Amino acid sequence: MELYGRLEGLKPRQKKQLLKLYRRHCQPEEVISTGLARQLSLLSADTGRQLGLLLNRHGRIEMVIVGDSQAITIPSLHRYRLGHGRLRGLRCVHTSFAETGLNREDITDLTVLRLDLMAVIRTDSVGLPVTVEIAHLRPGGGPGIKKLPARPLDQIELCCLELFHTLESASATGFTHLTDDRESQRAIIISVGPGPVRGLEDSVNEMAELARAAEITVVDSFTQQRRLNPQTAIGAGKLKEIIIASLDQNVDLLIFDHDLSPTQVKHLARETDLKIIDRTLLILDIFARRARSREGRLKVELAQLKYRLPRISDKTTALSRLTGGIGSRGPGETTLEIDRRRIRERISKLEKRLQKTARSRAVTRQRRKRNQLPQVSIVGYTNAGKSTLLNTLTESRVFTENLPFATLDPTSRRLRLPREKEIIVTDTVGFIRRLPADLLDAFRTTLEELAEADLLLHVVDSSRDPEYQVATVNRLLAELELDQIPTLLVANKIDLVDGETRRWLEKRYRAVTVSATRPESLGPLLSAINRALGLNPESAANRLPEPGPRAG
Repeated sequence: MELYGRLEGLKPRQKKQLLKLYRRHCQPEEVISTGLARQLSLLSADTGRQLGLLLNRHGRIEMVIVGDSQAITIPSLHRYRLGHGRLRGLRCVHTSFAETGLNREDITDLTVLRLDLMAVIRTDSVGLPVTVEIAHLRPGGGPGIKKLPARPLDQIELCCLELFHTLESASATGFTHLTDDRESQRAIIISVGPGPVRGLEDSVNEMAELARAAEITVVDSFTQQRRLNPQTAIGAGKLKEIIIASLDQNVDLLIFDHDLSPTQVKHLARETDLKIIDRTLLILDIFARRARSREGRLKVELAQLKYRLPRISDKTTALSRLTGGIGSRGPGETTLEIDRRRIRERISKLEKRLQKTARSRAVTRQRRKRNQLPQVSIVGYTNAGKSTLLNTLTESRVFTENLPFATLDPTSRRLRLPREKEIIVTDTVGFIRRLPADLLDAFRTTLEELAEADLLLHVVDSSRDPEYQVATVNRLLAELELDQIPTLLVANKIDLVDGETRRWLEKRYRAVTVSATRPESLGPLLSAINRALGLNPESAANRLPEPGPRAG
């Protein structure tokens, strides 16, 4: 038994009397017994501080909390586990000297901590209880809080056990954080950083597109201009707002627009009782959904394992294997070490398989060189229309969809230009800002094929901040040491912008403006490809080329 809160300045006598409260209890159906409420109020008047009790569902006191004259602070309740669709199993009853009774802090604590109920006892000048005001989550899964009018304790008609059963019944799904298998997960996107508000909002919009690609329903978003908190990434006040919003909107997932450390994920999951994912994990999930080929799946698995390895944690050595012999007694190889060793072994196997695949690709590239066919690689920001352009140019049927990373596997097609000129056109995985390092490493062998290209077609979505897309892709090309390859900028989706934007793109970047869904707009692009490769440009703009068989 111990006291919690602000104990400074309390007399030994007062501490002893507060500790004696642990001997008291009330009936499980009662909010608090009359005798216990009277004793708590008198001690509150004696100390000049608000006092609080946390009672379990058996009516026994779990914590005695000492506050100041204005409020109490509920300590950590992490040892009281939450289950899906369940409350904390604790009710909070505290005294108050104010005339208003329940305040915003009480409602926040009730919501954030998932307490069974919150009760505030108003005392008179002598220290006797006058009225009790009660609040609890709204039954039936509805959002918000239900407040009961302030009444004298002996006039309260409330059966606590029946109320708690109602709140945790099958119909009370507003705080269960469970999603039906036929429904998509509901999420809140959070962006934190010292940058401008516009930049944070743009990040949220991009994350919303990524969430849509992962079949996640985004119901709300929050931004905060500040440096990342090392414990929870976001400020305590904003975190409480997010928790309340998640309860009101039946959210079961929080998505952060930056990478989180294992410590941050641990603290956030503990504080919110929600699933926490960061930017990298979301992109990895999209890649896992979109990978079709065996090689693509191996690369995504490799990236996932590298992401997971430093984030494995274990709190106990209870399942350790004990070893014998002098000097070796005690915990042996823990389950944590076993998991890490197995992941490292799997990473090693995947890397060897991918190396073998890379050698096979190198042979294919050498065969192309012997055929002396010019190679044109399509690069660009994700969802800029690269695969659509390849399909229109070569009359192919590569999968396309208006989603980020709709296609991951590189695809090559032979393109027969006018006058029997042939080239190889290759579509590659799309780029994005802050592409996860593990993914970049895993797909490096695929991206290295760009080094063999004679020309890069840099496709930009004209309708979505083209300047930012160009800068991001150019930066990644420089990191891959591919910025020396001749590049032709193609401004796609030109039918979605006005004439001023089109003229600006042509003047600023010397871009070839096209609409990949309209074959008649590709004539200038074919002429530009001919000129860039040193081929005969005559009549290239007059007709589309004939598709040829797949190469590579």
